Amino acid sequence: MAATIKDIARTLKISTSTVSYALNGGPRTVPAEVRDRVLETAKSLGYRPNRIARSMITGRTNTYGVVPTEVSINLARSPYSQLILNGILNAAEVLRRDVLIFTGFDQREGDHFANTLLDGRVDGVIFLAPPNENPIFAHLEEAQLPYVVTSTERYPGVPTYTCDNVGGVRSALDHLYQLGHRRIATLYGKLWLDEGELRLQTFRKFMQDHGLEVPPEWMLDGDFTQNTGYEAAEKLLSCSQLPTAVFCANDEMALGFLRAAADRGISIPKQISLVGFDDSPFSFGVTPSLTTVRQPLEEMGAAAIQALEALREGRPTNNRTFSTRLMVRATTSSPSEDK
Repeated sequence: MAATIKDIARTLKISTSTVSYALNGGPRTVPAEVRDRVLETAKSLGYRPNRIARSMITGRTNTYGVVPTEVSINLARSPYSQLILNGILNAAEVLRRDVLIFTGFDQREGDHFANTLLDGRVDGVIFLAPPNENPIFAHLEEAQLPYVVTSTERYPGVPTYTCDNVGGVRSALDHLYQLGHRRIATLYGKLWLDEGELRLQTFRKFMQDHGLEVPPEWMLDGDFTQNTGYEAAEKLLSCSQLPTAVFCANDEMALGFLRAAADRGISIPKQISLVGFDDSPFSFGVTPSLTTVRQPLEEMGAAAIQALEALREGRPTNNRTFSTRLMVRATTSSPSEDK
């Protein structure tokens, strides 16, 4: 059986509260000589601290929770999740904090999920790309559990870490326009996510501002996955008139489009130029390499957990909108009729 604080106290013939103060660094001070004896005895007895008990004393677990966009068995395969989680985990290591990923619930479940987040396991929560309506937040505010969000501008007053979606989409479309493209289609993502809705709105406004018509069949729904990108591409490539360029709301759908085009013998970019969004790891590893908009997901993740740390310590935080960057690679060129 593992040694306890009581065992250390009996061995040294001191109170258990003194042992606790020595092991936990407070709240009362302990003479250095006593603290050293406690630590030496704890080591010789094989004492291992009970983290739950310590958290009850200190009011901290030194653990932060992460809630993904939605429950998915492919969470670890999503380039978005990989990059933003990597930023969170790297920053957590520097802060000497642990990270607990909640995978068993949907953010839109409300009361049930709120009870899980408030069960004492975490000191704060990061919500990755939360849905446009999230009933959980009211519960967290009432309980005064710190939380921050990424990839949305939907929640005023909540610390937010996102990218410049409008600027990113416009840079991609400006690039196509400057190349001479006027027939541009889009594969858009989940509209119940702020990023999905914002990227589609920006596409529509750009086309309207430039006097460019978009047939309804050139605006195709997807859910940010390769499979729906492939399915949408199949529909688009079956149209009687094809666009000369396609903007995809993320890289995964763009990869699905690339696969569908290859299966139909359509050359990218000779026949159709293609642009994605994210600059995920595979975007420069596919052939042809993907022109895409880089959003700094790792930096966003790191900023989110640093903000949680600040909130937990009562320090102020600032929202951040991270700049994007157009990465021009091999899937874009001037329209074939201009060559």
